[in-house]
Amino acid sequence: MKRDLIYLILIVAAIAAVKVTAQMTPETPAEIRPLRIEAGFTKTVHILFPSPVTYIDIGSMDIIAGKADGAENVVRVKAAVRNFAAETNLTVITEDGGFFTFDVHYAENPVVSTLNLTVQEPQTEGVQKPDVAGDYQPTAPASEGRVLLREVGREKPATVKRMLSDIYRQNRTDVKGIRAKKYGIEVEVLGIYVFNDVIYIHTCISNDTNISFEVDARRFIVADRKLAKRTAQQQTSLEILRVCNDPAVVRGHQRQRTVFALPKLTIPDDKVLLLEIVEKNGARHQTVEIPAGELLDAKLL
Repeated sequence: MKRDLIYLILIVAAIAAVKVTAQMTPETPAEIRPLRIEAGFTKTVHILFPSPVTYIDIGSMDIIAGKADGAENVVRVKAAVRNFAAETNLTVITEDGGFFTFDVHYAENPVVSTLNLTVQEPQTEGVQKPDVAGDYQPTAPASEGRVLLREVGREKPATVKRMLSDIYRQNRTDVKGIRAKKYGIEVEVLGIYVFNDVIYIHTCISNDTNISFEVDARRFIVADRKLAKRTAQQQTSLEILRVCNDPAVVRGHQRQRTVFALPKLTIPDDKVLLLEIVEKNGARHQTVEIPAGELLDAKLL
């Protein structure tokens, strides 16, 4: 009887010792496997995160990375030097506690230019296809990321995108007489609209020459009306929130329509909104003046 009791005590002691040892032994840390991305010198890769980004760290000076202007949860990545050989890394922490790490490799033409971490699978942007009328109709990407736009009070990007797409698809002319034409290139404003404090401007650029018009930059500027054509002083640039159909080239005898989304905007009568389109490696720059009254008369969508 005593022997059985001794055996029982020994078994209980052994079990207790195993539990204590298990508690003292540290657990194996969980491995966070980095995602592989490519960065190019002439192309920018954008990464969409599920919530606002609070921390960004790069492994070396071979790459540059930062939050995209006007968006809280989009990080842009680009190579700082061409053809860097060594792999480097990128670490991002988001507001909700998310921790993301990436192995970054150089590629002259990155296979994926938009990595969407707000959905299960990364998505790439849609391509543009010509429609029957000759305009280029943008196709929608496979999914819509939750980009948080500061300037529009965090308006849902899906709403902004739908408005842009609807304006482009309907192809209406609600504004007349706002145009500029020289060197065989004409830029015209077809409509000005507003929805939830976002301004939408529908434009068209026509090339009546045999030489392609390559677009280097498009920008909206608020300027003094009397000085708009004479000086670059007292001008305020506006950030374009989003664009529907942004062609890099308008070929000879072709027209291209573009719809811009801008933050809420009103200007006094002594100022104008300028749309400047700069030709790359050329001199056929275009400037269209949009009067203050036209913005106040923006059609409600």
